[in-house]
Formats: sequence, structure tokens, C-alpha cells
Amino acid sequence: MTAFSARDLAEFDDIAVSLVVDPMMGFTTHKMSEKFRPVRRDTDTLRRIVEEYRKTDRIDRAYDRIFDGKWAQAFTTVKTKTQVESFRDHVIRYLTTFNPRAGFRIVPSRRYSQENNLGAKIIATRQWLKGDKMIMLAGVIATMTSEEEKSLLKPGENDFSVMFSTRKHCSQLWLGPAAYINHDCFPTCSVRLS
Repeated sequence: MTAFSARDLAEFDDIAVSLVVDPMMGFTTHKMSEKFRPVRRDTDTLRRIVEEYRKTDRIDRAYDRIFDGKWAQAFTTVKTKTQVESFRDHVIRYLTTFNPRAGFRIVPSRRYSQENNLGAKIIATRQWLKGDKMIMLAGVIATMTSEEEKSLLKPGENDFSVMFSTRKHCSQLWLGPAAYINHDCFPTCSVRLS
């Protein structure tokens, strides 16, 4: 996997979520960019693509159908080959959360008032035992420079996935499906970085 810059990760996550998660939720979830405008795609078509993937498990076909049209052509003309491949990997991370074999799913959450009580969360769709690993649940971490923090983050608005690494002594942006894990004072699971 290619390392993401914090800026690329924020941009790619906003687009991937708007193409995969938002159509399945039926509303627009939070985004890193306050100026984000979704790709012009019919949400019913996007929802059908994800539903077809759930039935057929053909992730490459689903990605190819999502990454189609003028927006995709424009995206590839302004991004490097590595960036396009990283974006593809990120969209596939989100598609995988809707695989019936994943053992979890992203569903609507009405918990967070900062998001007008419209957010999303991960829930288990099967029993998980101590020591089990959710191998299909993934995310991406990008180290942030102080300049990136200043330019990308608006405190209380889009800093929902930023953690401070005491080991690396810097802020890190955590995005992707794993960012939908609800935080709990008494957690029943843990995150392992690999």
C-alpha cells in the first residue's frame, strides 16, 4: 500500500464516502473538506452497484462501475498513477464493508449532535469472540505536519478523526471504514495497527 499524504487521504476519503457510504445511508455523512461537493452521480445507481456487489462479491466490477464517467476521466488527468491506485484501494476498503462475509456493516447513527444526529457507525453482523480479527475492516493513517493541521482542520467541525501519536509526537489523520468505529469509555474490542 502506498503512503497517503494527509491532503490526499482527506480528499480521497470524502469522494469514496460520497460514492459508497452516503448512497447506502440515504444522507450525506461528514466530510473533511467544508467545501466538498459530491461527484455528480445518481445515488440510486450507486446504491444498486453496492447492492449488486453484496450479492455477487465482484468487487472489481463494482469499482469499475463506480469509477465511470466524465468525473473519473477528469480525476485521472490531474492525479498520478500512484494516486489513482491509492484512490481505488480506498474505494475498495469502503465497498468491502458491505460484503456479507465481513461480519460488520456501516449503518446510520443518530448519536452525534455535531452532525445533526446523522452520522454512521460500524456494527457487528455476527458474533465475534475474544481474539477474532475483523480482517475486512481497514483504514488509513496519514501523519500530519503542523502546516497540514492548520490548512486541513477546523476544530469542532472536521477534526473527528485526528489522533495525537505519543510515539511519533505528531497528529495523525485516521480515515477509511475503521474511522466509523464508535469510541467507548468501556470498549469491548481494540484496534491493531499493521
